[in-house]
Order: sequence, then C-alpha cells, then structure tokens
Amino acid sequence: MRKAYNITWIENLHIVQTAAKWKSKNLLTSEQEALVKTKFPEHFYRPGLFVKSGLFIFGLIGCSFFAGFLSIFVADMASENTFSVVSLIAAVAYFFFLEHLIKNNKLYHSGIDNALLYAGIGAAMTPVFLLFEGAGFAVYCMLALIILTVATLRYADLLTTLGCFLALFALVGDLMMKFPIGKALLPFALMILSAIVFSQVRLIRNIYYQECKMLLQGLCMVVFYLGGNYFIVREGNAMLNELHLPISPQIDFAPLFYLFTTAIPIGYIFFGLKKHDRLFLIIGLFCFGFSIYTYRHYFSPLTPAQELLVAGALLITIAASAIKYLHTPKFGLSDEQDGRRKLANLEAILVAQNLGQTPAEKGFEFGGGNFGGGGAGEVY
Repeated sequence: MRKAYNITWIENLHIVQTAAKWKSKNLLTSEQEALVKTKFPEHFYRPGLFVKSGLFIFGLIGCSFFAGFLSIFVADMASENTFSVVSLIAAVAYFFFLEHLIKNNKLYHSGIDNALLYAGIGAAMTPVFLLFEGAGFAVYCMLALIILTVATLRYADLLTTLGCFLALFALVGDLMMKFPIGKALLPFALMILSAIVFSQVRLIRNIYYQECKMLLQGLCMVVFYLGGNYFIVREGNAMLNELHLPISPQIDFAPLFYLFTTAIPIGYIFFGLKKHDRLFLIIGLFCFGFSIYTYRHYFSPLTPAQELLVAGALLITIAASAIKYLHTPKFGLSDEQDGRRKLANLEAILVAQNLGQTPAEKGFEFGGGNFGGGGAGEVY
C-alpha cells in the first residue's frame, strides 16, 4: 500500500535526529552535523507539543462543526440510514482534506492530520455499527480491525496501531469465550497469539513503521507476560466464572503459572542485557516488579510497611551498585544514557564526504547487526 508521508523525508529525519544524538555525545562536530542536515533535508511541518495539542483540538472541533453542518440538511429525515450516509460523506471529506494537507502543507503527525485521521475513522466506522446492529461483538472487532489496519498501513499512526492490537486480541478473546473449554485455554491462546504477532512484527524492516513496530513489540511482550501471570489468571478466572468469593479459588496448572510468573520477567531481563535491548530490559523490570506483587499478594509473611522497607533498601543497594560497577563500560553495558548509533551508513556518509566520494544508498535496515535494530549497540 502506498504511504501517505514522504518516505525519503522520514529516512532523512531519522538520520538528522541520530546525528544530533551523536553531536550531544561529542561524536560529531558542529560542521559535520550541519553537513548531515544539508545532505539529508526534510521539510515536514513538525510543531512542538503544545502547538501540536492545540492543532489537534482545533482539528477535532472543526470536524465536529462540519458533521453538525451536514446534519442540518437531514434533520427532518432522522433515521439510521440517513445518519449512515451523512457519516460516510463526512468520512470522505475528512480523508480528502487529510490527504490534501499532507501533500501540500507537508504535515507529519502535526496534530491536524491526526485529528482528521481519527475523525475519518470514526465517521467510517459509524455506519458499520448502525447497519450491522446486533451482529455480535466479534463482527464489530473484525470490521474495526480491517479499517484500522488499512489506516495504520498508510499513515503509520500509533493510536490506530494500538486499535489494531486491541481489536485483534478482543476478537480472539470473544471467540474463545464462546466455548466452555475456551475460558480455560484463554491464557495460553493469548500467549501464543502474542508470540506469533511479535515474531511477525520483528520482520518489519521499513523505517516508516519503526515507532509502530516498537509499540507492537512492547504490547506483545506485556500481553505474553500477563497471559502467564498467576495473579491475572487466577483473579480473571474467578471474574469470568462470576465467582464472588472473598478469596478466589485455586486454578488448574497453578505450578505452570508460578513458573511463567517468575521465568518470563527473568527471560526478558536476561535477553535485554545480552542483546542490549532497552525495550526488553525495561518491560522485564516492570514485569519482575509485578511478579513480586503477585507472590506478595498470596504468600507474603510481612506487613506492607516491612515490605516497603525491605524493597526500598534492596532497590537502592542494587541501583547504587550497578551504577558504580557500570561507570566504566563492561560487557558492552554502561550507566550512561542511550547513545547508540542506529544508522550504520551515517558514518560511511561522513567519511565519504571527507574523501570527496558519494556512498551508495542502501536504505535502512533494523533488527540486527552492530548498529541497526531494536537490540544493537556497543554501549547500552
């Protein structure tokens, strides 16, 4: 599918941003950074956070006024079919202006384009819920998944990516809940689906979807862990079976979920340290903390005050020891902020410029090697 934003400018933007990081680490001089900006120009309109937020709100208000204006002409013919037609007309108008502004005003997730995208998706999905009323939750999830997937492939928006993820897992969950054995197998189904999605997402090499890829990887890792977490499975089982008891009953395969609760966070942390992957490390630490809460919820002999005291002292000791030990990089790990070189050909470009040569353009590949991908780098 053709992409809405200029892919060359996006590649150049990532190069310039990486050059700025190198400059902050004194790996590049100001002249070299300026050379990179000259060699790789991009002309996107990218306002600051506050301006972007204001433009987003303004865009939503404008879309609302437009929908209200259309409704005036059919106010006397109020019906589901009429409302569906108005919604489709509004959706076409929103996407038309969205494409026009991206092409002519060089927007790149600037607030207005986000607002038009969300308004267009909402207007396009409204007839679906009206015309397929009573079709079932699974049908709604399937139709929403199709619409959101198309929007994500074209616009690479994080919110539509999140919507695709939620729609897919909600669809699988709803289908599993229709069968008695499905409730028992639901945790395993979610873990398997998370692993499948994660493995497929890791194959994405297009820099256009870099942020979407990172988001999906993180979501898959979280769902994979929660699907095997003892607390989530036990309490979720009681809720799904409407067991309103002071203490939820024990679940089947409890030792297996004990193992998952412990092993998955440790695996994340180990892989993150070994591969220098910050995403695995951060999510692994959060999951490890939730695992501690899980065991504490059922088995802790200490009072909350004692637990906080022990946990605080332990965390301070570990953090101080790690900072002191990694002050000098060891095994490719460091306590400094992330300064990884993500684009391998940037170095080649700078060298070639000094030699008066033009390097071959090879594009950008993520996912492995010393410089590219989610887990590469010499210093972490």
